[in-house]
Amino acid sequence: MYRGWSLVLFMAMSPLVLAENDLGQKTYEAACQNCHAPNLAGGVKAPAAFDEKAWGTVFERAAVKAKENPSQFKTPMDYLLYNVKIGKGLMHHNGLCNESVTTNCSDDALTQAILYMSKKH
Repeated sequence: MYRGWSLVLFMAMSPLVLAENDLGQKTYEAACQNCHAPNLAGGVKAPAAFDEKAWGTVFERAAVKAKENPSQFKTPMDYLLYNVKIGKGLMHHNGLCNESVTTNCSDDALTQAILYMSKKH
């Protein structure tokens, strides 16, 4: 009996998980890969997509910044999203989302792109 419900729940949730992963990948490909692609990131001092060590460092720093500014950032992801939206270093605001063919520059799309690049999806 429980196994049947587990399967139903899994089947119901799977499209949601896949849709989020797809949104992250699409946003990365449209707005982030020009600077975060593994073969280009070093030149612009950006964390390379899929580099777990680099993204681990990014999330550690974000956790410190979020802790230092709790009224502004509730989570490390809030800090990372803020930096994407305003631009940091050589990064344009919203990455290159505004310049890309994608029209989805929502917080969710940018968050999913960060999760996709950091392999936390």
